[in-house]
Amino acid sequence: MNKMFTAFFQKLTFQRQIGITVTLGILFLALFSSIVGSWQGNKRVRDDLIEQGRRITENLAHQSSLALIYSSADNAAEAVNATMAFPGVVSVEIRDANGRVLLTRGKTNPAEFFEQADEGGGLHAAALLNAESSSAWNFAAPVYSQPPAESPFSEAPNPELLGRVSIVMSKAALTRMTSDIFITNLATSFSFALLFLFLIRFLTRNMVRPLNQLSASMGRAQSGESQVRVAVPAGPKDIAKMAHAFNSMMSVQEEREAALRVAAIAFETEEGMMVTDENAVIIRVNRAFTRLTGYSAEEAIGRNPTMLRSDRHDAEFFQLMWETLHRDNIWQGEIWNRRKNGEIYPEWLNITAVVGNDGKVTNYVGTFIDFTERKQAENEIHHLAFYDPLSQLPNRRMLLDRLRQAVATGARNQTGGALLFIDLDNFKTLNDTKGHGIGDLLLIEVAKRLQACVREGDTVARFGGDEFVLLLEGLSEDKAQAAVQAQGVGEKVLEALNQPYLLEGSEFHSSSSMGITLFVDYQEKLDELLKQADTAMYEAKKSGRNTLRFFDPVMQDELEVRAQLEVGLREALRKQEFQLYYQMQVNHAGSVLGAEVLLRWIHPEQGLISPLKFIPLAEETGLILPIGRWVLESACQQIKAWEKEQHAHELQLAVNVSGRQFRQKDFVAQVSEILDRTAIDPNRLKLELTESIVLDDVADTIAKMHALRQLGVSFSMDDFGTGYSSLSYLTQLPLNQLKIDQSFVRHIGTKESDATIIQTIIGMANNLGIEVIAEGVETQEQRDFLEANGCTLYQGYLFSRPVPREEFDALLTVR
Repeated sequence: MNKMFTAFFQKLTFQRQIGITVTLGILFLALFSSIVGSWQGNKRVRDDLIEQGRRITENLAHQSSLALIYSSADNAAEAVNATMAFPGVVSVEIRDANGRVLLTRGKTNPAEFFEQADEGGGLHAAALLNAESSSAWNFAAPVYSQPPAESPFSEAPNPELLGRVSIVMSKAALTRMTSDIFITNLATSFSFALLFLFLIRFLTRNMVRPLNQLSASMGRAQSGESQVRVAVPAGPKDIAKMAHAFNSMMSVQEEREAALRVAAIAFETEEGMMVTDENAVIIRVNRAFTRLTGYSAEEAIGRNPTMLRSDRHDAEFFQLMWETLHRDNIWQGEIWNRRKNGEIYPEWLNITAVVGNDGKVTNYVGTFIDFTERKQAENEIHHLAFYDPLSQLPNRRMLLDRLRQAVATGARNQTGGALLFIDLDNFKTLNDTKGHGIGDLLLIEVAKRLQACVREGDTVARFGGDEFVLLLEGLSEDKAQAAVQAQGVGEKVLEALNQPYLLEGSEFHSSSSMGITLFVDYQEKLDELLKQADTAMYEAKKSGRNTLRFFDPVMQDELEVRAQLEVGLREALRKQEFQLYYQMQVNHAGSVLGAEVLLRWIHPEQGLISPLKFIPLAEETGLILPIGRWVLESACQQIKAWEKEQHAHELQLAVNVSGRQFRQKDFVAQVSEILDRTAIDPNRLKLELTESIVLDDVADTIAKMHALRQLGVSFSMDDFGTGYSSLSYLTQLPLNQLKIDQSFVRHIGTKESDATIIQTIIGMANNLGIEVIAEGVETQEQRDFLEANGCTLYQGYLFSRPVPREEFDALLTVR
């Protein structure tokens, strides 16, 4: 029952609870006061009615004495009737002393009355409540004879009992009056109760309204609103304090919720997070933890972080970690952990100890990131910085670092070392003709072969392009012995690199040139060692390639001269230091038919520099391309200028074309553009090609020559007879002229074999319908021999040495 009332009241509002409680209380008080008042009124009315009944009975007893004396009912009839007239009297009975009924009025049942206790003994004339039932009272009184008047001389006789009278009075009046009193009291009490209810309602309204507001605010707060506030009432202080306390609580709650939201957002970052208790037992993880480790929250909670241990760290590592954590309450560093699938990965871990107010650790919070990609990126950056991406060999930077270590180690251990500088022979030609793909495959294969030729502690590096460097350590301290050791490795390398290469199903051959320099207790700059090895390598190339050479100081001097020459060559074109010289070409009658254009470099400090010095360098550095174009443009401009000269308007100029220049894909377009721009007669331009150029790529050569021949340009094969010409190819080339090399002409009259070769060339050219010109004609004997054998065109010092244009013009005027 108590639970039912409790549940019922919990469903009501505070105001209704107060209203019902106060109402029930007041009603109970009103009912209680009415009952008490009715009980008290009932007792008072009862006493009054009993007293009235006694008096009526006594009065009837006095008036019935004569009727009892004379035993005459008539004498008492009037008194009995008068008594019956009293309200509430329902019956009257008079009996004599013997108990005989003298007179009776009304009806009553004596059995319904219960006897009253005797209130005393002896004679007495007072009426008594003789008996009582639930609905009536029975009063009785004795009737005595009247005593005589009192005499002063004698005692009065005792009165004589004549009989008894009894009266029965109804309690209806008592009940009626009691009900009236109860109703009156109840009405009065309820009136006061209503008044009190109105007063209490008025008083509690001011109290309940802020309480309702507070209750509503609490309800909103319970539903999740954190910004709810309640107005502080001007009523009772305790309610105002409650409002203040609620607002303060909500402010703190709002701050905590904001902090929790921030913490929740921070907890669900891209970083993995786990929280442990003071015993390092995991109690919470975020989604990033699951993503990074593979363990779900259910699998991780309740376990120790050691489940992630990869066994890559020893016990000392973790001991130092915990020592730092206990001392500083924080630890961070790189650690290798293991995912659920067994994969080991690197992570950056931060562990922070959460310390309570008592200074004891309550939790540990660990945050970590998987920096596998970062580690890979670092390794890749390191690899790109120190390794060649094609061959995967150390690059120049790594080589220098290892060379520095090798020099220091050699000085400390009193051992020697060597640098072997390797350059692949004719690699550029392979790259240009077969493509960079084949070239890259060759470089990769070379790297593999080099690594197979050295010891594990030695270094093989790709220096750049087709250049490789071998660093040998731990050689003999004696330079002679170290040279023998280095030479043995070098020859092994040359032999390995000279073996055929099978690339994409085709076989290729390549050789290499090697320069070697030794270092024993070396104290100079490291770059000097590389320069020495490079110098020795160039000496090996000069010696015919596919060989090795040791560094000699003279080589270094030559290299420095060459370097200065290269710098000057780059400036020469910009500063217009080049100049065209002309060497006339004549027929057997001495008439000038044209000239060969020869390039000369007029250096401002060194004067005239021989083409034998700078042309090979221009070929190697690629400067021959802009230089060759300049020569071709200048020659065409000169042809155009001679068109106005009577003595030179029919001259033909021969221009030498280098192999690198001719191999340009747009060479034909370049020539065509120059011809169009200068607007010359193409027949007056003759291009001289060497046998090596023609035979390098015959198909490409034939296509370009035919294209230029359609433009009107003529061709002459220079230095004919010095190479390995194929007659089958010769018949396919649109040649206009063969030029007999001066090495044959020089030996006319002294070397029979050269004279025979000249005769053969002339005969072959005549049979093919190609004119022949001989260069290097310096004596009349040579000229006569050539003419006698059918060669009628000449060029050489016998007629004119190469001269500037002004002198050439002067010679034309004289002729």
